[in-house]
Amino acid sequence: MKNLWIATELFYPEETSTSFILTKIANKLSEKYDVKVVCGDPVYDKQKKSENFTLHSDVFVHRIKGLGGNKNSLISRSLRFIFLSLSIFFYLWRKVKKGEKVFIVTNPAPLILLISILKKFKKIELVILVHDVFPENTIPAGIIKSEKSLAYKILRRIFDKAYSNADQLITLGRDMQEVIEKKIRKYNSHSKMEIIENWGDVENIYPLSKEEVFDNDSPFKNKTIFQYAGNIGRVQGLMEVLEVIKKVNNDKLAFYFVGEGAVKQKMLEYVQENQLQNVYFDGAYSREDQLSVLNKADVAFVSLAPKMFGLGVPSKTYNILAAGKPILYIGEKNSEIDLLVKEENIGYSFQHFEQQKLVDFFNSFDENSILDLKLKKEKARKIAEEKFSENTILNKFYNTI
Repeated sequence: MKNLWIATELFYPEETSTSFILTKIANKLSEKYDVKVVCGDPVYDKQKKSENFTLHSDVFVHRIKGLGGNKNSLISRSLRFIFLSLSIFFYLWRKVKKGEKVFIVTNPAPLILLISILKKFKKIELVILVHDVFPENTIPAGIIKSEKSLAYKILRRIFDKAYSNADQLITLGRDMQEVIEKKIRKYNSHSKMEIIENWGDVENIYPLSKEEVFDNDSPFKNKTIFQYAGNIGRVQGLMEVLEVIKKVNNDKLAFYFVGEGAVKQKMLEYVQENQLQNVYFDGAYSREDQLSVLNKADVAFVSLAPKMFGLGVPSKTYNILAAGKPILYIGEKNSEIDLLVKEENIGYSFQHFEQQKLVDFFNSFDENSILDLKLKKEKARKIAEEKFSENTILNKFYNTI
């Protein structure tokens, strides 16, 4: 079999979404390639926790020992990304042969630039799976303040060229494909473009009743629960969600945030300062816990910060659907999740500036809304099974790469 090299920051046994997705793809592609992975040492999960998450024995893995530091610190993470990207580049420079395929994901960002240089000198075939769009994603994250800044303009030109060097670009949705097509148009119109969505774990995540996931004395038992579960980071727009919740006056609702991240402390302080009695928090959870965690929701938040159009598609969406939970999406119009929610009638969608509409939605949520919610729950599970199962999506990768 031909070699396929996969270069990524995160890989098995990490249980973060990027690692989980890349590991599953590597397992599938090992059916047609001799898969060799070069990646960083585990940062978040040092040991495998989930029995349903395994790595095939015929996938070779070379791990590069990285720099330590605080994963929530922007400076620490940036230094780690640069060091890891350079280390992966030099390893591949020594090992990769002319004509072999190299498959990378867009994190860490410096790797995109370095592997495009590798392509030029080693004549490799480059496939990029686009999870993030750099440097455009630095604007909504607040890392770079303005698109007019000199630093942004220089980075944009360099990385537009780097993306355009790919032989194949795989995006997560229609909005992301639109952004990438514009990004590379100036330099290259010949890269093959494919949309391959993330998948939901329909085998291990499925609908459960509230009685199965809550204790009898739980404060949530008789509430309609709007839940956010996942990374509480800079690009989710969750502080804006709290500003909306502050104005809600409906004691039938509870808002439940589960996870950790750079913005969580700020959220906790906001809730305490404003004495929000309907907001609850919980800590990080493992992939193994998703079945119970996701089933504690009646409706699941999926949110992206303003100006995130085409810059990311939250992978959590598809496990939410597997659990049979409707989505409350807060983000840009015509983004992938906005289109999905509206086309399949599996939830509700609002833009960030529609704060009053969102407040009115929460305040008017009543018994009739709960009847509609039941129908949306059934549709959510059905669409996960029919369009976004692991087998369906992995077969797309198998047939594309």
